[in-house]
Amino acid sequence: MSLSAATHIPVLSVPKFKSFGVSDDALVEVLDHSADQAPELSEPDIRQAEYDRGLVEGDSRTKAHYEALLEHDREAHAKSLEEERLRYEMRESANVSAAIEGCLDVMEQRISYSMSRLLTPFLKERIVDQLVSAFAENLKKLSEDREGKLIRLRGPDALIAQVLEQLPQMKDRIDVQPADQVELEALLDETTIETRLAQWLGQLDTLQQETE
Repeated sequence: MSLSAATHIPVLSVPKFKSFGVSDDALVEVLDHSADQAPELSEPDIRQAEYDRGLVEGDSRTKAHYEALLEHDREAHAKSLEEERLRYEMRESANVSAAIEGCLDVMEQRISYSMSRLLTPFLKERIVDQLVSAFAENLKKLSEDREGKLIRLRGPDALIAQVLEQLPQMKDRIDVQPADQVELEALLDETTIETRLAQWLGQLDTLQQETE
């Protein structure tokens, strides 16, 4: 016996929903969207808010501006202090250098003066010895061509003695004439020679006065 196709179709049970009446109670979640919305501000409140915001922004900008000025002044002041420190060090260095040079100059002058005073007698003695030696040598050369001629020697005793010590072989030909004078003079025929000792000693005295 054959079955119809309808017998193979499942039967779905449909739940029955209760329909509420007008008087039935029901739990319903009510969403109040008015709580999420900011309240509208009045025109005076808006102006006050803008004014307060302007004050805050103005204070912040003013503070930043003066902080920048203060930082600039600090840097300029630090730079000025450094430049002044360098100028001070340069001035002090120059003053110390000048003081040292001045002290050295004074010491050099004092040493030169002391040395000149100590050496002047020896220099004078050396000059006298050299001039007397040159005088005796010239007198010897002059007398070689005039053998037998008398030589008149005039001057201080000490200088005449030095000449005679250097010309022992000519003592018999020399006519000694001691005189209170500085120079040595020798007369042979018409020729006269002299030491010019006063000129040399005078130059030495002048140099000594300049150092003083």
